[in-house]
Amino acid sequence: MGLHKYVQMALPDRVSTIMDQQLRMEIEDGEPATSNSMLRISCITSILQVGISCSEEMPVDRVSIGDALKELQAIRDKFQKLLCSEEASSSH
Repeated sequence: MGLHKYVQMALPDRVSTIMDQQLRMEIEDGEPATSNSMLRISCITSILQVGISCSEEMPVDRVSIGDALKELQAIRDKFQKLLCSEEASSSH
């Protein structure tokens, strides 16, 4: 099984099983799942989905690099917005 298929099979429910262990430890930080950690997992899932669409076997099935960039920027912007609102609500 190739990396493409391996990641595809793990999405979206088993992302934490294929994540880099160091990254997973940073997210979990020894605590039960919080909305912040779930948000981070959701972000990583979205990024991996872009990677899947960029690595389809047939080149004609792959998303263009411009579209992939737009998707990644949208993920970043959404993540930053949600993270800022999460921090604002936790400081009250």
